[in-house]
Amino acid sequence: MKHEAYLTSPYKYMKIEERAFAPRENEEITTNLETGEMFVMHRIAKNKIVTHDALVYTKLFQESIHQLCSLGAASMKILLYSIANVKPFSEIVVLNGPDVMLFCNISKSSFYDGAIELLDRKILCKKLGSNIEFWFDPNIFFNGNRVKVSNKL
Repeated sequence: MKHEAYLTSPYKYMKIEERAFAPRENEEITTNLETGEMFVMHRIAKNKIVTHDALVYTKLFQESIHQLCSLGAASMKILLYSIANVKPFSEIVVLNGPDVMLFCNISKSSFYDGAIELLDRKILCKKLGSNIEFWFDPNIFFNGNRVKVSNKL
């Protein structure tokens, strides 16, 4: 099956919705009396130290789990490689065959079969003008805030 290549991402962001803002427990809403602009003030400790999770992560959306459970072994490994290597706020993943094969411990034929399965299932789409860059479905996984990216579109 021939897979179409795209200049821009063919995927649409699903379930990006508006809702009323609700401040967190340590936040207050304040209004600039001159402009009417509203701001959120966040209370911090007197020593200005905050707790931060320093592990790098990529979101895997629960709605996609069922679709992914039926992937073959090579496809699953390539998908996990993609999730681990996608750059923040990017809609593209780079799949350089030799790098993926080494990282995933798969053969060349398994790499191509797995990539074809991901393309067939529309989890990945080819990026026009590149043999190693692929658009990925941001409703399956994403590194960053999808709202910020979808607002730019």
